[in-house]
Amino acid sequence: MRRHLRFAICAAAMASAFIPALAQALTGITAEEAFDAVQTQTDPLTGASAKVALVDVRTRAEYYWVGAPTRVNQIVLRDPSAAPIVPDLGKVRLLHEGKFLEYTVDGRYGRTQVAKVARLDMSPISVNIPFKFWDEPSASLVPNPAFNSQIAALATDKGVEVLIVFCRSGSRSSTCGTQIENTHQFAAVYEIDDPEPNSAGGVGGFEGSPYGDVYNGYHGFPGRLTEVQTVPSVSWKDTGLPIRIGMKP
Repeated sequence: MRRHLRFAICAAAMASAFIPALAQALTGITAEEAFDAVQTQTDPLTGASAKVALVDVRTRAEYYWVGAPTRVNQIVLRDPSAAPIVPDLGKVRLLHEGKFLEYTVDGRYGRTQVAKVARLDMSPISVNIPFKFWDEPSASLVPNPAFNSQIAALATDKGVEVLIVFCRSGSRSSTCGTQIENTHQFAAVYEIDDPEPNSAGGVGGFEGSPYGDVYNGYHGFPGRLTEVQTVPSVSWKDTGLPIRIGMKP
């Protein structure tokens, strides 16, 4: 599917009290926990109701060309007589090397062969606020001067209480996430990366780790046997969550 359809497929309840986060190491959560938190609008660890935003801090080029997180509104099958499948929470996972889509409908487990799918109708679920921009003349990443104000606007203009940030594999999100905790009054800030305390990270974000190129340089895709690694990937792509390529930031 990734090859064919491109599957292109944060601290207590804060309903009334608004508590600024203390400076500390970011808490890692899995991509699946992030998806559920955004779709249910709950803190991914406490389960408390909160306004949650998923923030992609990668460059605009990465967002557009590599892909961005989405939800699946419906799965349209090739059989014209078959009704579209509307998955719970818009959550679909690509499994078994891209051969099957997994989902639930009204709490009941379902699985469909990718070969039987005509298309996926999807909607974006993240906002792209680059921590750094790609500078062509210097061939390097340079800081986004408006990053702090753009992040702050999520709280002041959108009422966001909990942020979940992610980058490609965890480095930029760790850096900017700690900065956000220190400079903005969100109740909690998480990043998609290894949930284990004191982890070195680098196995989350959108694509996860290349693990020393043991997967021929690939970052993130369903079917990589990352469970055999010392620290398995918790990235969006390795989890097989919905992705769409070509969306404008």
